[in-house]
Amino acid sequence: MSYDEALKAAKKVGASKAENEPLLAITIASLALVHAINPRLVFDGAVKLRLTAAKVRKLSGLALGDLMFA
Repeated sequence: MSYDEALKAAKKVGASKAENEPLLAITIASLALVHAINPRLVFDGAVKLRLTAAKVRKLSGLALGDLMFA
């Protein structure tokens, strides 16, 4: 599932009911408002490394930036 598809799915069901990749996409989208990151690249890196939304929320800004190049 791509970032755009996951984000649309999360918006369709609502953030409180989103799970797995849609939850990851909406989490990264909200973190992108605070950190200087490209949400699509971070999403792809997180999926590649099999990170959950809970694990991504615990990452520092530098670690989020590193996901863009994973």
